[in-house]
Amino acid sequence: MKKFSYLFLIILGTNACTSKQPYKSKTTLVNNKLQYETVNWLAHTNIYEVNIRQYTPEGNFQAFQQHLPRLKAMGVEVLWLMPIQPIGIQNRKESLGSYYSIKDYTAINPEFGTLQDFKHLVEEAHRNGMKLIIDWVANHSSWDNVWITSHPEYYAKDSTGKMYSPYDWSDVVQFDHKSAAQQEAMVKAMEFWVKETDIDGFRCDMAHMTPLDFWKKARLQCDSLKQLFWLAETQDRPYFEVFDVIYGWEWLHKMEDYYKGHTSIAGLDSVLNLYLEDVAKNKYRLLFTSNHDENSWQDTEYKRLGNSARAFAALCASLPGVPLVYSGQEEPLLRKLNFFNKDDIGFNQYAMAPFYKAFLGAKKNNAAMAADTSVQYMRLNTSANDKVFACLRKKDAAEVLIVINLSSNDHMGFEIQDTRLTGTFRNIQNQESNNFSGEKAFMMNAWEYVVYEK
Repeated sequence: MKKFSYLFLIILGTNACTSKQPYKSKTTLVNNKLQYETVNWLAHTNIYEVNIRQYTPEGNFQAFQQHLPRLKAMGVEVLWLMPIQPIGIQNRKESLGSYYSIKDYTAINPEFGTLQDFKHLVEEAHRNGMKLIIDWVANHSSWDNVWITSHPEYYAKDSTGKMYSPYDWSDVVQFDHKSAAQQEAMVKAMEFWVKETDIDGFRCDMAHMTPLDFWKKARLQCDSLKQLFWLAETQDRPYFEVFDVIYGWEWLHKMEDYYKGHTSIAGLDSVLNLYLEDVAKNKYRLLFTSNHDENSWQDTEYKRLGNSARAFAALCASLPGVPLVYSGQEEPLLRKLNFFNKDDIGFNQYAMAPFYKAFLGAKKNNAAMAADTSVQYMRLNTSANDKVFACLRKKDAAEVLIVINLSSNDHMGFEIQDTRLTGTFRNIQNQESNNFSGEKAFMMNAWEYVVYEK
């Protein structure tokens, strides 16, 4: 009896020594104001949006998983998967329907595989040093969502007492955001994915259509499980109270306006200056030339931005903020993808992968490229300020020089007339060195871009 008791104490002692310390959330709600600490990898990260349906001929998790080593080599840090839940059948649009018409918030779309397949994908992403976040649709569900019959009180009603669709989105039905029970059920569904699959955060669809108070509850409760990354599809600045990053829609539209001749470089600077006000408060924008909405509804970046597409992609990857790459941009994808039907991207050449590898690598490894309040951002004076965008980003000894000929003029000569630019820099794409302590003259073709670092 004594021997058994002694052995039992040893086992207890061993377990006590090897147990992990419990996670303690730093997200709190004080006087109804959310306070949180961003993930420590935010400053150097980037996001790659994954369209599982169109990514491979198979269109499932297992087939996409084979691309993880390639994406890792390209420098991808965060994978954002469009909604992974089953898609509603009632009022479905075309053959496969919209990702954003969700039938069951805690289930997997069988087209994509099983819950185990998804867990394995998350594990493999983590093994490859990447984070994985999922899309979350909190404003509406499909018309045949499991809650429609079990909890009809979760849904908004019109004057006749009938449920209705937001806008003209006929395949979805509007939630009643005044329902505390609905909000709690939605948060519990979000917690499910954190607990069961170890995801790293959420990209929240049309976040501004759901009240900020809901997102406060969601972040407070989900962050109690794990420190998460939160991205909002909104440009409404009050949502920075909850979200680490919000969309840079103004910047996308201003780039398009510039290419069409509807604004100037001063117009571009007006948006960037607004964003820099947020950067000073550790608040950042998602910067992009394409995503699933833009590609499917507005067309590719090469149609919307023409010959300036790559120059602006370089700028998005280099400015203070978080750059986004959409599925197929590394190919490059030169056509619209069908949103409601199977439409395989058809990867075969990855011709733009070296471009993204250079820029995403610099974003990760150069302190001056970080989304960080301590990084100085300086617009540089040139002899062609109406056509040339030049800026210097600096943190301690690290510096990044961005120079872009934002015009259709070939063989354009100009000088950077700014004493703050000095020293030897290395081109991030071809590794060639250039000493700017003396000569600061450039000759660039139409829409040509160059980024140097030191």
